[in-house]
Amino acid sequence: MGELELVGLHEDGEHLVLVAPDGQRYRVRIDEPLRAAVRRDRPQLEQLRAEQAGTLTPREIQARIRAGATAQEVAESSGVPVESVRRYEGPVLAEREWVAEQARATRVGRDADAPVLGDLVTDRLAARGVDPTSLAWDAARDGTGPWTVVARFVVADAPREARWTYDAVGRAVVAVEDEARWLSETELDEPVSRRHLAAVRDVVFDIDAMSPSTEPAPPLEAPEPTHVLLDELRSRRGVRQPLETDGEDDEEFEGFGPQHAFDFSGAGPDDASAPGAHPLDADPDREAVVLTPPRPERREPPALAGPAPTAPGPVPASEPVTQADAAERPTPERRARRTRAKVPSWDEIVFGAKPE
Repeated sequence: MGELELVGLHEDGEHLVLVAPDGQRYRVRIDEPLRAAVRRDRPQLEQLRAEQAGTLTPREIQARIRAGATAQEVAESSGVPVESVRRYEGPVLAEREWVAEQARATRVGRDADAPVLGDLVTDRLAARGVDPTSLAWDAARDGTGPWTVVARFVVADAPREARWTYDAVGRAVVAVEDEARWLSETELDEPVSRRHLAAVRDVVFDIDAMSPSTEPAPPLEAPEPTHVLLDELRSRRGVRQPLETDGEDDEEFEGFGPQHAFDFSGAGPDDASAPGAHPLDADPDREAVVLTPPRPERREPPALAGPAPTAPGPVPASEPVTQADAAERPTPERRARRTRAKVPSWDEIVFGAKPE
């Protein structure tokens, strides 16, 4: 192979001028593959060559391998030799293995002592009678979507697989199918509460009993009219209910005023019949009892003409009574007069006597 030496840039600025040992000059076009070769950007150079040849680029080959395809599958679908595909699969296979290991070490649950996915799946498969050596882990990613972690195993000579989605940033796995849920979800370990059902006795169906009754329903008792309730409440208004008093407290209530405010024993004959103070809600006809001393009736002269008076017979005039005799004589009993006492004035209530 002959060697060429670079002379310089062509006048058009788009070519390089080369010279051979015999002095023959050559011109080379400056394009992207040449620039990539000069920069030693091998992936970029291989991609440019693949585009010129009409085959898959290295980036497309790695994208297919990252999605889960093998080198043989990529070679058969693209027509690229398997050796060319295997040149680019190494970094992608290492990436898939690393993601699978990270997913296996992820804890299932939020607790700090929650089991990791790899140990939990191994224990569940061992309880199911699966050979642990048949278990294989892998990871794949299609485009820019999340990673999918796959656990492949053999049950009764039949291949099975379980799939989870793995968030590499949040370090979380989520089961995608029922097989993965059975292998990883911790809620399945808890006993499922059974529903309490009671046996139902056999009941003979009677169409006559189930049919609506034609007999009229008994009339409902009408509620008491409103006016009856109002009359009952009105009849109880003003009636004092009996109070339960203790036997130990027998002292009479003396009121809030002065001690002798309502003592009328020393009042004159005109004031002896003065009624006492009554509560506002009291019935004087029932409660007020006024005691008045007997008074001597005056002797009136007989009328000159007319029928005989119907007043009781004359009473002999009593002799003047001195103060000493009055003190010696016992005070006669006052008889009760069931008369309606008038309401006392404010002065009588406060000062205990009629105003002058």
